[in-house]
Amino acid sequence: MFRFVNRYLASALAALAISLPASATTYSTDYTDLWWNPNENGWGINLIQQSEVIFATMFVYGADNTARWYVASALSGSQTTFSGALYQTTGPYFGAAFNPAAVGVTNVGTMTVNFSGPYNATLSYVVNGVSVTKQITRQTWRSNNLSGRYLGGLTANGTGCRTVANGPILIFDNLNVTQNGNSVSMTVTYFTGATTQGSCTFSGNYSPSGRIGSISGTWNCTNGTAGTFAMNQVDANPNGFNSVFTGSDQYCNYNGYFGGVRDIL
Repeated sequence: MFRFVNRYLASALAALAISLPASATTYSTDYTDLWWNPNENGWGINLIQQSEVIFATMFVYGADNTARWYVASALSGSQTTFSGALYQTTGPYFGAAFNPAAVGVTNVGTMTVNFSGPYNATLSYVVNGVSVTKQITRQTWRSNNLSGRYLGGLTANGTGCRTVANGPILIFDNLNVTQNGNSVSMTVTYFTGATTQGSCTFSGNYSPSGRIGSISGTWNCTNGTAGTFAMNQVDANPNGFNSVFTGSDQYCNYNGYFGGVRDIL
């Protein structure tokens, strides 16, 4: 367990005012991505989320097999279900000077996206009386590489503890990440006292899903702590990465967050 680590580093963390990278929205899971049905290659939907609103652009085909473009500019609702009006637009030829007065917007129906989790959703929409329901998932064509040096680690709450009390833990300081293909190793090196150093290593496989991903595997520490973990909604950018953490060891079950701010060194 890391009760002493928690007390020692909590003050240092507050003093440095370091925070893990944040998602683009604090309202819910960030659903921003290109989504599709992998069994139906050729059409898809872009979802761009800002706070509680999603802007959707969908590219499909009409009865004559030619391209159709629909937009839903204000899907909103709960943290998992977003609904709103669906529009078809017309406008000036792209090869000529753009004339805003030539843009036309027609309300053709409605759209609802119901998310069953961070990676999958049910898309339902109506266009001129034609109802469609599709299962969609984030589209992946390239995987992030998390390799680098960070300031970060794990903050989590321990529950169902055995031999120790329930409560928060903090494993935080220098975070070094190496990634070879989908194999990822993340080592947090921390101080348990002024001169006493320890480390915890989290090793697993990275599975991309669109712009985010997940990592699952095992972790072990120099103090004898060992267990399994899963990091979901792994969201990376040039400044760092963050994820939702669940795990367990011989002491407790944990729910929290794992990530880091990229180190300048």
